[in-house]
Amino acid sequence: MNVLIINPPIRLSDKPRHIPHGLAIIANVLRKRTACKINSLDLNARRYSETTIEKKIKEMTIDVLLIGGLIPVYKRIIGLSRIAKKHHPDCVIIAGGSAAMSVPELLLLNSDVDVVCAGEGESAIIELIEGLTNHPLKELTDIKGFYFRFNKEIHFSGHRELIKNLDKESDLPAYDMLPMDVYLRNPVVGFGKDIDFISSRGCPYHCTFCYQPWGRVFRGHSVDFILNGLKMLKENYDVDFISFQDDEFMAKTDRVREFCDKIHSLPELLWSCTGRVNIVNDDLLPIMRRAGCVCISYGFESGSPRMLKSMKKNTTLEQMENAVRLNRKHGMMVPVSLIIGLPGENEESCRETVEFCVRNNLTLDSLMFATPYPGTELFDSAVQSGRINKDKLHDYVCSLEDARDFTINLTDSFTDEQLIEKRGEMIREVRSRIRPMTTDQLTEKLKDLFGDLADEYINDAELMKHRAEHGGMNNF
Repeated sequence: MNVLIINPPIRLSDKPRHIPHGLAIIANVLRKRTACKINSLDLNARRYSETTIEKKIKEMTIDVLLIGGLIPVYKRIIGLSRIAKKHHPDCVIIAGGSAAMSVPELLLLNSDVDVVCAGEGESAIIELIEGLTNHPLKELTDIKGFYFRFNKEIHFSGHRELIKNLDKESDLPAYDMLPMDVYLRNPVVGFGKDIDFISSRGCPYHCTFCYQPWGRVFRGHSVDFILNGLKMLKENYDVDFISFQDDEFMAKTDRVREFCDKIHSLPELLWSCTGRVNIVNDDLLPIMRRAGCVCISYGFESGSPRMLKSMKKNTTLEQMENAVRLNRKHGMMVPVSLIIGLPGENEESCRETVEFCVRNNLTLDSLMFATPYPGTELFDSAVQSGRINKDKLHDYVCSLEDARDFTINLTDSFTDEQLIEKRGEMIREVRSRIRPMTTDQLTEKLKDLFGDLADEYINDAELMKHRAEHGGMNNF
């Protein structure tokens, strides 16, 4: 079988920074456990023209096409599936990731995709592709974990159990099949050669705006598995920095402590991670800092207790302020994300968010619009209330991009124009009232954290702007 894996382009307004973890893991699993010939086409990294994309697809031999990604690539999957079928009408197209999993029937009915993977793909994809070597697709509909389309009819074979042992049943991404030169010159959170890494699946929390397809039980790779991966990245690519992009890296504090104890074997490797304000404490943070952690990213989302409760964040302002204090105490950056426009947002809650940021000297440049992504409680509520027209779901999903782009108004207090203006007004007010570091102070802070790695980037205005929009470079 000739298998082509395509990573669609995403966030074209930004440089490609995040490797396609899911697709790259599937690539590694397939080449280790099957006799397939695997080719990859990373359109997000390469950013080819439409003409070049079609030419490359036309010239390839394709029996099976695997494609997927986050929900903003939904419309790009549709276009790429049509190109593939135009030149390879007999190929089987399998889509995965949130762009497919969260709206499987919608995608199948509006594209040339044949199959949607409904969950974790490692075992499911192997079973399906091995079946395709001897059987037509229509004879494989009893394989668990897929939505199948035949003409306009869709068959769902049922969900598979979630992977219990990630070390055994999954794998590292196939880094050697990725254009690592592109990703390593576009840092994610750190400086120098910075690559992102996902070490776990599942989140135990229930925020209304978050799509969580991997369940509510945290499942993590072992620390030894993670360290073997990091050692390989250091040896093969001379990476300087690891940006852990787990849904909640700190969910199991014992695992974090074990990681901090063992990563001392890689003393030159710096790292960042995702955290939660109800988890961090003054015992854990100094251990993380000594182990090379320079940054913990938090989803604060709002400075209004009422809004935090409505989005089921299960955090308090006191916990948020404590997290800021602790990060600063231990000399770590504090990138934070906040949201405007969730149901119930009004002038009072916006004012509370502004005052929270001013009180804690935090920038608000990363303020995002509330966006109901398919698969979330927020999306279901928006459809039920009629804010999203259920008869035009395809058009709505096609419109989704970055949450910094306005898509829909979920409030009763603002018109669309007023909500857009309110966001800009809040950002400007916080800028005018907080006490930003001077250039010299910022340089000193960055060099203290990153050493010589910071030199190349301190004067990179484009990178600094990117960081400001993703949590705040000045948030120390």
